[in-house]
Amino acid sequence: MTHPRLSVDAMCSFSWPFAREVALWREMGVRHAGILSNKVAAEPEQLGVMDAAGIHISTLITGGFNLADRSSWDSTRVGHRAMIDIVAAHKGHSIYFTSGRTVRCDWNEDLDLLAEAVAPTVAYGKEKSVIAAFEPTLRTSVSFVTTLGDAIDVAERTGLGIVADFGNNWMERDLSVRLKRAMPHLALMQIGDIDTADASGGRVHVGKGNLPLVRMMGDVLDAGYRGVFDLEVVPANFAAPTDEGELRRGIESASRLLETLGL
Repeated sequence: MTHPRLSVDAMCSFSWPFAREVALWREMGVRHAGILSNKVAAEPEQLGVMDAAGIHISTLITGGFNLADRSSWDSTRVGHRAMIDIVAAHKGHSIYFTSGRTVRCDWNEDLDLLAEAVAPTVAYGKEKSVIAAFEPTLRTSVSFVTTLGDAIDVAERTGLGIVADFGNNWMERDLSVRLKRAMPHLALMQIGDIDTADASGGRVHVGKGNLPLVRMMGDVLDAGYRGVFDLEVVPANFAAPTDEGELRRGIESASRLLETLGL
């Protein structure tokens, strides 16, 4: 049985159809899962299978804003409303996206644009009791926010929640301090391991890398986090086929990590 505070993110099985993901989650006793909008938007009734299995939506990953193109913002807002409606209908927790970026503006100007663009999404999420969140990421093609420290400033300005990911912030200075500062805004904590010798990005399942995960998880808990831990292990080529055996072992390893912490 998977630990009750572990969420399994569909990014771990990006190439799989939704039905296959749910079948695995149900078999392994997963109680929380992160889902992808491109797999459920056209047929949200698929989520009834998750409901029947007692699997809750920890988050729904969707597209963010093209900050450089104001004419696209209304369409993105419509999409966000639809995803918030889906999550609300199934008593889920959050949606999230990356911050977007421009190549013409400086950091503060991009923040001004994001704050303007996202305001209706944040307001609608509050109306529906669904957190609208964003992820600071090292992928600069889709984000001008690359650190948890900067994400706190963005959250304070915009009202967005934060999805923090060890894969993005494990190298940050004073991470334990930043986690405490981020806690009022933290919508979801994503976990995984890192093979620091792997030049391709190094994301691997728990126990396959060399991060001090017990210490890092302890820092998250000491900061006051009470939510689920979302397992997100994304290879450099995230569209590559997913090895089912490896994913199963990864879920089991992440569950054991939570047990080790006495959760």
